Amino acid sequence: MNSAGTRKAALALATMHPADRRWVLARLPEAWRSALNPLINEAQRYTTLDAELLQAVLADEPTYLAREVPPPDVLIVVLDRLSPPWAARVLAAAAPDHADIYLAACEKTRAHAVRHELSRMPDPFPSALADSLARYLDSAAPSARAGAAP
Repeated sequence: MNSAGTRKAALALATMHPADRRWVLARLPEAWRSALNPLINEAQRYTTLDAELLQAVLADEPTYLAREVPPPDVLIVVLDRLSPPWAARVLAAAAPDHADIYLAACEKTRAHAVRHELSRMPDPFPSALADSLARYLDSAAPSARAGAAP
């Protein structure tokens, strides 16, 4: 079992009812139980587990999906500071549901360029890049918020 698989299995087992967890563990080889038990105990030390984030981790979804997107006016300011290819990447990575709002606010040629780049984005979007771009959006939003204020 690889380390990522072991950690995911431990997270899933940690959230199970104790009887269910015992049943599953009893059916695993001893080597796997030995690897999983310390990780299960570590995961259980946390008093609350965010069910949505846990589902994302177990489904290999990137963590950026759990992040909040800034309000549209702030998002527009942040994206306008980027080239069309990078604006498209940030939209695809961290705010795909806001693409139409942004494109409607853009000048026609910029909207066309961003839309073209969006059509070229890989599916699924690379999770490490998406996480980095979501962090960029988080860090750029406060200065954009200050600049976007009337």
